[in-house]
Amino acid sequence: MSNHTWTVKDDLMILFVHKFCIENSPLTIQEIADKIGTTIASVNFRIGNFRAIDGIGRLTHVTNLSRAVHKEYSSLSELELKQRAFNND
Repeated sequence: MSNHTWTVKDDLMILFVHKFCIENSPLTIQEIADKIGTTIASVNFRIGNFRAIDGIGRLTHVTNLSRAVHKEYSSLSELELKQRAFNND
């Protein structure tokens, strides 16, 4: 699989999984990876970005996009974030 260029929409799905667990997601980790065109390992690494932003991860270099998405959207409710992350626009 080629290098993936992450988008805000991609990070919204990952932020949702980080905050509200994969069990509350309409997609599995594999389905998210397939939808955005990357690997499960990349999805898990991106979850690590959000964990680090919240001070619970071990990563030291977090992407600027993930920081911006976290800052703008992390206060949304589960329903609001799910709608933004998984709607089809």
